[in-house]
Amino acid sequence: ALPVERDDAELLRRLQRGDPWAKAVLFERYGALVERVARRILGTERHTTFADVVHDAFVSAYATVHQVSDAAALTSWMRSVAVHTSCKSIRHHKARSWLRFFSPEDIPEPPARGADAELREAHDRTYRLLESFPLEERVAFALRYIEGMELTEAAAACDVSLATIKRRIARAEARFVSAAQRDPVLATWIEEGTRWNP
Repeated sequence: ALPVERDDAELLRRLQRGDPWAKAVLFERYGALVERVARRILGTERHTTFADVVHDAFVSAYATVHQVSDAAALTSWMRSVAVHTSCKSIRHHKARSWLRFFSPEDIPEPPARGADAELREAHDRTYRLLESFPLEERVAFALRYIEGMELTEAAAACDVSLATIKRRIARAEARFVSAAQRDPVLATWIEEGTRWNP
C-alpha cells in the first residue's frame, strides 16, 4: 500500500500537488459520505441525480483543496463541500424551475428497497414538507435529525457558528412540528414518537 492510503497528511500533500491517484483515493474514501449527506439534504428532489451532486462535490473539492491546511480536517471539510454542493443544486433548480413541464406529482416515485408503504409515505411527506422550508433551515434540520450529526458537526458542515446552527435547527424544528401535526401521516409518526410528543 502506498503511504497516501494510510496517511491523511500525505494524501493532502498529494492532492494539493494535483496527483490524480490521490484524487481517486479521496473519492474512494469520501464518496459514500458525500452521497449520504447529499441524500439527506436533497431527499426526494427529482431535479438531479445523486451521482451528479457527488461529481460536482468532488470537482469543487479538487479545485479548493489548497484551502485545507490540516489533514485532520479532511472529513469535516468534505462534509462541508457536500452541504454546499447540495445547496447549490437546490438553488440552481429553483432558479430554473420555470423550465419544468411536469409537476412532481406526475413523476412516479422510485420504490425504496425493503421499506414498507407506510414508511415510504412518511419519508416522502417529510421531504415534501422540507422542500417548503427556507434552504438554511432545511439543511440544518436534515443534518441534525436525518443525518444525525452532532451540533458542532452540523455547524462546521454549514460553515456557521454553533449559535447560528442552533437557531436554524430550532426554527426548522418548530416549522416541521407545526406542519407535521397537520399532516395525517406525519401526525401519527409524531404521536408515536417521543421527540416531538408533548
